[in-house]
Amino acid sequence: MRLDHIAYRVSNRHETAQFIKGTFGYVVGTEFDIEFDDGSTAECIVMTPPERTRRRPSPPSKDRPVRLSHMDPPWVLFSPSHDTNYHFAPEIFISDGSQGSIVGDWVEVRNGGGIHHMAYSVKNINEIVKKWKVLGVEFLTEEVIDCPEDDLKQIFTKPISVMGGIIIELIERGHKGFCQNSVKHLMESTRELG
Repeated sequence: MRLDHIAYRVSNRHETAQFIKGTFGYVVGTEFDIEFDDGSTAECIVMTPPERTRRRPSPPSKDRPVRLSHMDPPWVLFSPSHDTNYHFAPEIFISDGSQGSIVGDWVEVRNGGGIHHMAYSVKNINEIVKKWKVLGVEFLTEEVIDCPEDDLKQIFTKPISVMGGIIIELIERGHKGFCQNSVKHLMESTRELG
C-alpha cells in the first residue's frame, strides 16, 4: 500500500494549483469538470509530481552507480550491488465547486476547505475493504465503486476520528488516471458529510 494522491477541496483551485506549482514543483496533468444531477458542478485539476517529469537514469553498470534524482543526496545511489526502492511523490487532486454543490458546501462549512482525503493504492481493494470492515472501519458506500472502462476501483471511508477526521480512499487502478464517472460517484458519496 502506498500513498496515491492527496485531494484538496478549496475555494479557488487555480490559486491552490499555482501555490503547489511554485512551492513543490508540481505540474498540471489534466483538468475536467463534473456536473451533478442537480445542475451543480465541481471543477478539478490533477497535478503530477516533478519526479514524473524527469527522465529516469540509464541503468547503472557495476562500475557506475547512479543517483536516482538530482535532488537525492550523494549517498542515495542505485547500483546492481544493492536494492534501492524509489517512490514517486503522490499526485495532487484539487477541486472547487459552485455554491450549493457537494464540493462548494464542504468548503463553506470548513471556512475555505483543506485536505478532503488521502488515497492509498492497493492491489486487491475487495480484500482490503473486507479486512478493514472487520477492524471496524466504516465506508461511505456499501460497494466499491467500479469504473471498468478505466480499469479503476475506489471507495471512501467515513471520516476516521482516530486520524483527526480524515477520509481515506482506497484505490485499485490500472494504467489510466482519474475516471470522471468514478470521481463523480465518490463525490456524491460525501454529500451527507456537508
